[in-house]
Amino acid sequence: MITTTRNEATTAKVMALGFLLAALMAASLVLAEGRAHASTTFTVNSTEDHADANLGLDGCDTGYDLPGTSVPECTLRAALNEANYTDANPGADIINFAIPGSGVKTIAPESALPVITEAVSINGYTQPGATPNTLAKGTNAKLLIELEGSKLSTPHHGLAIGASNSTIKGLVINRFGNSGINITDNPSPTPVGNRIEGNFIGTDPSGTQDLPGNGDDGITIDDSSSNKVGGTSLASRNLISGNTDGGVYISSGNQVRGNLIGTKKDGITPLGNGTNGGVRIEGMSSIVAGNTIASNLGAGVAVVGVNGNRILSNSIFANGGLGIDLYEDGPTANDTGDADAGPNDLQNKPIITSAKNADGKTAVRGKLNSSPHRTFVVQLFSNPSGADEGKVFIGQKSVETDGSGNVTFAFSPAQRVALGRTITATATSPAGDTSEFSAPRTVVSA
Repeated sequence: MITTTRNEATTAKVMALGFLLAALMAASLVLAEGRAHASTTFTVNSTEDHADANLGLDGCDTGYDLPGTSVPECTLRAALNEANYTDANPGADIINFAIPGSGVKTIAPESALPVITEAVSINGYTQPGATPNTLAKGTNAKLLIELEGSKLSTPHHGLAIGASNSTIKGLVINRFGNSGINITDNPSPTPVGNRIEGNFIGTDPSGTQDLPGNGDDGITIDDSSSNKVGGTSLASRNLISGNTDGGVYISSGNQVRGNLIGTKKDGITPLGNGTNGGVRIEGMSSIVAGNTIASNLGAGVAVVGVNGNRILSNSIFANGGLGIDLYEDGPTANDTGDADAGPNDLQNKPIITSAKNADGKTAVRGKLNSSPHRTFVVQLFSNPSGADEGKVFIGQKSVETDGSGNVTFAFSPAQRVALGRTITATATSPAGDTSEFSAPRTVVSA
C-alpha cells in the first residue's frame, strides 16, 4: 500500500493546538471531573501496522493518509495506543472498524501489539457486512476482521488484556505463537470483568479451517477472575478450535458459556484443540456451562485445581481423553462416603443401574453415594452407542442423601432415548463440585 506522509502538517497542527490548549487550561480543569468517565471512539480504517503519530493529539492518526485521499489513517495498533493513553482518553474507549473494500480484512502485525492497559471495547462487528450468530446450534456469524500472527518473528499473543472490564468481539484470531487472547496480570493490578464474545479463535474466517490455530491455548485467563468467555445469548458464542495446546485455560472464578470448542462452525465436524483439551481449569469456583466441547485431543474438561467448579448442561463428546477428568489422570474411582480430597473434592459420580424403554418412554434408574444429608444435582445425558461422555443433555434431578450418604433416583426424560444409545450422569454438590461422568448404561427394551 502507498501512503502519503503528513508529518509537516501534523507538526503545524501540534503548535497551534499548544496555544489553544494553554488558553483553555482553566476551563478544562473546571470540566475535568465531569469528563472523568467519558469514552472515545476510534475507528480503524486500515490494515497497515503503523503506530499512532502523536498520542493524545488528532485522535487516532498515524501521520499517513489513506491512499488517494486526505483521510487520516487509523490502524489497530494506533487505536490501541490511543485507548491506552489515559491523559487524553479517560474512561472505557471503543475501537470500531470501517476498512474500505469488500471481503475479509486481514491485520498482520509485525511486532507485538500493545498490551491493553485501559478498559476498551473492540468490536469487529462494526466492519460493514459483518453479522453475529443467530443460530441455536453452530454459528452463522460472518466475521470480516482477521488478526493473524504469521509475520511475527517470535511468539506473542494475539491480544493481551491487562485491564479490567474490556470486551473483545467479532474478531478472527489465528497463527499467533502464544495464545489468541491472553488475560494477564502483567502489568498489575489483576484485571477482572472482561468479556470475550462472538469470535473465531484458531480457525480461518470461514470457521472451517485450521490455519494453523494459535500456538498455545486459544484463550488463556491466568490469575484473573470474573471474566466471561461466551455467554447465554446466541451472538456471544465463540468458536475456539484448532489451537495447538488447548481451547480455553482458566483460573479461579471465571465463566465459559455457550461456546463451540473443538469443532467447525457447524458444532459437529471435528476441528479439535490439542493435548490441553477443550477447557482446563486450574483454580476454583469457575463455571463451564452450555458449551459444545468435542473432538479435542485431551479431555473435554480437565479440572486440575481446587474446588467448586460447576460443569453443567454441556454437550461433551468424541474427545481423546475423558469427557470430564478430575486430576487429569483418567477415571477416578468412587469412595464410600466421598471422603477423599482433590480437584472438585473428587466428587463421587452417580451409578446408572438401568435404562429401559417401555410404553414410548425411557426409564432411568440410578444411585449415588456421597456426603450424608446433602442435596445434589444429578444431570443426565444420552450418547451414541458405546460412547461414555455426555453428548446430549436430557435433564436433571435434585436428590438428597440419607445419613449414610446414599440415595436412589428414577428419571424419565421428556423425549424417549433410542435403543442402543447410552446414558451417563454427573453429580454436582451444594458447594459446586461436579463429578466425572458415570459409567455408561445402554438403553434396552423393558
